[in-house]
Amino acid sequence: MKTIFKKGSILICLLGAVALTGCSNELQASDKPYVPTLITPTGAPTLPAYKAMISEDINVLSPTDNTAIPAYLSSGDADFVIFDAGNAQKILNKAGENAKFEFVKMLTGGNFHLLGFNKTENDVPNNDDIIFGFMEQSTPGVLFRNIYGADFKFDQSFDSIANLQSSLLTMKNYQINGETIDWAVVAEPANTALQGKLKAAGNTNILDINLNSAFKEKNKDKWNKDYIVQAGLFVNKEFKSKHQDVYESTISLINSGIDKLFTDLNGAYTEMTSGEYSDATKFQNKFGFNPAVIKNVQGENSSKNGFGVVPNNVTFTVDDINSFTFLTAE
Repeated sequence: MKTIFKKGSILICLLGAVALTGCSNELQASDKPYVPTLITPTGAPTLPAYKAMISEDINVLSPTDNTAIPAYLSSGDADFVIFDAGNAQKILNKAGENAKFEFVKMLTGGNFHLLGFNKTENDVPNNDDIIFGFMEQSTPGVLFRNIYGADFKFDQSFDSIANLQSSLLTMKNYQINGETIDWAVVAEPANTALQGKLKAAGNTNILDINLNSAFKEKNKDKWNKDYIVQAGLFVNKEFKSKHQDVYESTISLINSGIDKLFTDLNGAYTEMTSGEYSDATKFQNKFGFNPAVIKNVQGENSSKNGFGVVPNNVTFTVDDINSFTFLTAE
């Protein structure tokens, strides 16, 4: 007996096959885990986020110019952003209910230092001094002005600690291009490596003032936290809503890394410097600092905590960020 297929039947079968294939492809696509994008500057904030930095399940991007990062907060073209929390929250406050990101947690809260070149412990900056710094309109600048006076400006302001460090490393006898440099606002971990190299080059008298401690002393009646507002983690609200599981797993990953820095720094160090990042150059390109400085700057199980990593049991709110911004603007 012959089986007769009509053209209509053939068309229906073909369409059905295509539809089934299409559904199959959609299912396969939806089965793939969502890979979030994290935008972060290199440097100190990458240490508390180290598990995310080395994760194959997170796409980490670090713009060469830190000033490009705030645009992501406005465009929404990322899932997580790490940035100066004070400036980031200003952007979100201005956007109001249309803000595309929200604050999650503070990652670093105090690793700034003021270096005095050929100074004594009794010296303080004055308006005739030559002062170098970085990110003058962000936390380094506002913190310095809160402590030493609202009229201060950096004579040379760089857009990153890396660029500032490169300039300071040309110093000879406390001078750069024939000009005596009096002070520089720097940050860990660059500070430790920088001082070592400057002293080796003959700039041996360097006064080191911890700006976090100086801020706490200056504002002890107005600020009751041991940490300041520095690098914060922000999340895209739409991403968080659509991919709650990925959001929670990412935060859990970062939190577990922070805990490990305080309970097993050697283990954390081994974890972040294994595999691809066992090569110091690759590590530095990814994190923005040489892995050799970590243990010295942090101390045993982060007892020194030179990076200023904010422990998980220390909480910050948007109100805290706004209060700090108001306080440093006074």
